[in-house]
Amino acid sequence: MSTAADPRRPSPANMPTRRPAAPVTTFRELYLFGIDSSSLHAHHQLVAYGLAIHADADGEIQPQDQPRLIGLVHDTGLHAGQVAVALTTLRQRGWIRQTRRSDRYENAELRLTIPAQLEPRLRRRAAQQSHPATMERTTTDA
Repeated sequence: MSTAADPRRPSPANMPTRRPAAPVTTFRELYLFGIDSSSLHAHHQLVAYGLAIHADADGEIQPQDQPRLIGLVHDTGLHAGQVAVALTTLRQRGWIRQTRRSDRYENAELRLTIPAQLEPRLRRRAAQQSHPATMERTTTDA
């Protein structure tokens, strides 16, 4: 009868090497980085991701690609009222812009935006995250 060998205790040497995060190069990537690090409600983040899927690298959503309210309901699985509240919150906080404010969400054309006061800080944080040695040095200095 054979006995199983004692399990080895894990050590840091057994851990896979940590790859640096890919650098944020486009507006859409920076937008998603900002949404990920925001304190927005999960439903609002989900709607923001749904919009980002339809946007190009510059945050523009072409007229033929606009998801409209019903498209976001299908993309997210949320109710129309939840999507409308999320869109209102995203617009008020500066994460999206409506081309014509008079349009209802069923017909509105939207564009991804980043709040102006937040964009420089997001760019710095994204750059630090893509260079972990810089981030480690700044966190150990604090």
